[in-house]
Amino acid sequence: MKIKIAYFSGTGCTELVANNLNREFLGRGHLSECFKVTNNPSIDNDIDLLVICFVVHACNAPEPVLNWAKSLKTVESTKVVIISVSGGGEVTPNLSCREPLKRILMKRGFNPFYETMIIMPSNWIVPTKHEVSKKLLEVLPSKLSYIVNDLESGKINLTKPLLGNRILTFLGKLEHLGAPYFGKKIKVDQNCNSCGICVSKCPVSNISIVEKYPTFANKCVLCLNCIYSCPQKSLKPGIMKFVVISQGFNLKQIIKSDSLDWDIDYNRDLKGLTWKGVKQYLLEDIN
Repeated sequence: MKIKIAYFSGTGCTELVANNLNREFLGRGHLSECFKVTNNPSIDNDIDLLVICFVVHACNAPEPVLNWAKSLKTVESTKVVIISVSGGGEVTPNLSCREPLKRILMKRGFNPFYETMIIMPSNWIVPTKHEVSKKLLEVLPSKLSYIVNDLESGKINLTKPLLGNRILTFLGKLEHLGAPYFGKKIKVDQNCNSCGICVSKCPVSNISIVEKYPTFANKCVLCLNCIYSCPQKSLKPGIMKFVVISQGFNLKQIIKSDSLDWDIDYNRDLKGLTWKGVKQYLLEDIN
């Protein structure tokens, strides 16, 4: 198959998923190419499959993903796979997160026929325990292998979210309006050394250095990558401070770090509704 994988990533989790999926396709002899939706390349009519990977933002796809989909030229029934990535999994409030994107794609002539969720370590409000994070990364290759098996066999996998979940996704669009305000309110303290890392890490080019300090335009999507990536810890949220994990988030450090000397106790380490989807996701991999 000739495949294109489009992705949008903030702190790197979805990029890791997309790159690993690309390697899985290539390893099986398919012609596969991976790119960021913010690079805005066109989609050729001669591809066999378009895969779109995005991190879930407030029960929805990030605004850059939706805008990119709206910009695509009309095609004739190109098959589409939608892979959402979250820290909580296929549970409320995420159950309808792919619906707006599916509707946009169908209006452009695409044929979404397969959708699923990949779980990665959480970078939002509640951190994932270290050993659980390591387990999520450990099972990622097998999860992607299962997906490619399904696609090669032609399996159709579409969900039908209930009205309540659709309403949550609709309300989640309010984040698209509030995110730029969040970005404008990010505070820069005196420890800033004008290194520019925040500029390079922003997935929507929302940050620039003006008079030695970062300034924020009106395109913030609330991915938090600038805050987590700052080596001086100079960036602090001016509002909604609760969404930022106090100890930070660094996917590369999680990947490089050693596992703890104990196995996951699913009843102890994934207790409560917050971790219901993660528990189910990991147990599916070992059953």
